[in-house]
Amino acid sequence: MIEPVNTRLGLDGKIALVTSGTHGLGLAIAAKLCDNGAHVILTTSDDDVDLERAKLVLAGKPGSVTVTQLDIHDERSVRGLLDRVKHERGQLDVFVHHAESPDLTPLLGIVEPLAKSLQDGGRVVVAAYTATPVYGVIRTLALELAWYRVAVNAVVTTVVDNGPMNIDPGLVDRLAIKSPSGRVTLPEDIANAVSLLCTDEAAWIQGQVITVDGGLELLERWGEPR
Repeated sequence: MIEPVNTRLGLDGKIALVTSGTHGLGLAIAAKLCDNGAHVILTTSDDDVDLERAKLVLAGKPGSVTVTQLDIHDERSVRGLLDRVKHERGQLDVFVHHAESPDLTPLLGIVEPLAKSLQDGGRVVVAAYTATPVYGVIRTLALELAWYRVAVNAVVTTVVDNGPMNIDPGLVDRLAIKSPSGRVTLPEDIANAVSLLCTDEAAWIQGQVITVDGGLELLERWGEPR
């Protein structure tokens, strides 16, 4: 008898916090983590028009979801949330920052509370665009948190195909034609990479910025501009 193949990533029961997780890359990441049995804490703002849709998208998945307000640029607010999660859940396993702003410096101010919340095998992953200056911040965070056995990495891409929500559909179409893989990155592609970095098997990947774009960046690297 052939045993059924387990396609889950081993994230069942993990506690994950996803900033700005009600839309775009954040929602795709939250959905992937929930698909794999994680409990996801979504951060939102008090005027978030995407919240109700996000709840519908995430409903009925193997994992579960709670929602809380957070301003990532308010260090006191972030510290308070991390303390609350640790008190209520025991420990945070995954911290995913959906970088809507190119300013990642607020992350450098929360190294201490992240270390306390994510001790012993935790993950920090930043999901961003290549225009965001992630390398310096990721290197600093990785060096600071490695002592606590917390792996810090980033997943970046050049452009994302958001379907009907594309700001410049023409640009997406042109890049899809040029892409070696025949299409532009989907939010799910980023979510897949982020989720893989959260697995136990990825524990030794530290301080890396991983480009997920189907090879589009290779064209520029080898002298074929987009």
